[in-house]
Amino acid sequence: MGILENGLARMGLTADSERIALLERYIEEIELWNPRYGLVNAEGDDLVVRHILDSLAGVKTMQGLAPAVVADIGSGAGLPGIPLAIMLPHIRFHLVERSGKRTGFLRNIILTLGLTNVSVIEETMEKLTDHYEVVTFRGFSPFQNDLMKHLRKILCEEKGTVLAYKGRKELIEEELASLEDDALRDTSIVDVDVPFLDEERHLVIMHLQ
Repeated sequence: MGILENGLARMGLTADSERIALLERYIEEIELWNPRYGLVNAEGDDLVVRHILDSLAGVKTMQGLAPAVVADIGSGAGLPGIPLAIMLPHIRFHLVERSGKRTGFLRNIILTLGLTNVSVIEETMEKLTDHYEVVTFRGFSPFQNDLMKHLRKILCEEKGTVLAYKGRKELIEEELASLEDDALRDTSIVDVDVPFLDEERHLVIMHLQ
């Protein structure tokens, strides 16, 4: 069993041979284009652990939120959007990325993998006009008051949730403490165990009413 399948098993995620093949092809494409596009700072098993398994650590939380459409802000190489879309084909993902070079890579990946539940938006978050039940991001931005204002504009008013991939809990708490008080914001920090990664990883789940 390879590190990808082993990691999925350790996280309690079930993936058929088709899903595994899509994830493996995605990894191959990242490694192929990474030298030219500088997509991620990792390769081999390190790429699988730090980027693919880490992205998939949000699968069960996303299943629980059960959104119809998700915006992946600052998607870059498609992380976490593409791994999530592969594992959750019933959810539609909009990959929001301002870099034309990277959106070109993303569009090629979508065609290569035949992902019908993924689309690319070459734009900054500030200029989005659609509304989403869930907005996710990974390595995009620290929590700041300006970020919160923009997130509120693109989240559905009745059911809006931010799912942010973060590292050390101490730093997360510092970011959250810097935000203005908001009685309509309900935030929880969830510890996640990414297989083979000896670092703190957390999901911040923020419900905005």
